[in-house]
Amino acid sequence: MQPSVSANNEYTSHYTTAIDALSEIARSSFFLGRLRDALHVLGTSLHLIEGGEVAQKDHLKLLLLHGKVLNVDHLLSRGDTDLLFSTILQAQQIAESAQDEQGRASALSLLGQAHCNATTIAIVKSGALPFGTQGQGKYEKALAYQQQALELQETLHDTRGISESYFGIGLIYQFWQQNELAREHFTKAIQVAEESGYVLEQAEPNRHLTIDALFKGDLDQALTYAQRALSFREAGGFRPYQPLDHLTLRDIYLKKGDTARAQFHMQQAFALASAMGLATLVSSAISSTNHLGVQNEEA
Repeated sequence: MQPSVSANNEYTSHYTTAIDALSEIARSSFFLGRLRDALHVLGTSLHLIEGGEVAQKDHLKLLLLHGKVLNVDHLLSRGDTDLLFSTILQAQQIAESAQDEQGRASALSLLGQAHCNATTIAIVKSGALPFGTQGQGKYEKALAYQQQALELQETLHDTRGISESYFGIGLIYQFWQQNELAREHFTKAIQVAEESGYVLEQAEPNRHLTIDALFKGDLDQALTYAQRALSFREAGGFRPYQPLDHLTLRDIYLKKGDTARAQFHMQQAFALASAMGLATLVSSAISSTNHLGVQNEEA
């Protein structure tokens, strides 16, 4: 005897309820900087729903969140690159199959971030810095994905996505040292986020305006942007990048000769990083100052 339509719908709804709860647990862990916990919950959840009658939108929700966490884990802890790309590509495939344009835009943006992060890590591993790489074929895939995402997000009036993609594009221009275009995109990212009432989305553009000000030697302006970046990150409750925000403030105060405040931010960076299991990252960042070039945390 075949199960009734109502029984099938009830069965699927149980999956939806479970996925919503597991996604919230993973997201909370992610924002607290408990990346291992978040990845464990998401990986287990995706394994459990294999073969189940799960709605595509629910499967896509898990995959997109998994992609976001993997992107941050890849950048901070040099996590699994193959899993990162396969997860986002699967999300893109499901979004296209379901004709879910919002999901497709999110997947394109995540692909742009993943390619940007992977390229940056490869450059840093070679002993170089990502700045001044235009004309070397670097970041071109990342830019193409972000531009595709932005075009679709504008059609969908997805202001959060628009803000994130403006930042992603601006970051690439900054790496290419097209600083005027970079500033323009960072400013647009902040403006869209501010007008839409988004807090966390203003953190990374301000962080990279800090870098721009440091390149120009304007320590006062750099300090203003750096303080804004940290305050938006704290207000948004996203901890994984806060140690790097504190290290940026440490560097600025050292340049200004204020060793007491520099020491305070050093201590804050270590305390936060240690609580998240990222103390090695902080030590490495201090020695190389490569913490000035991180990619977005999107969540």
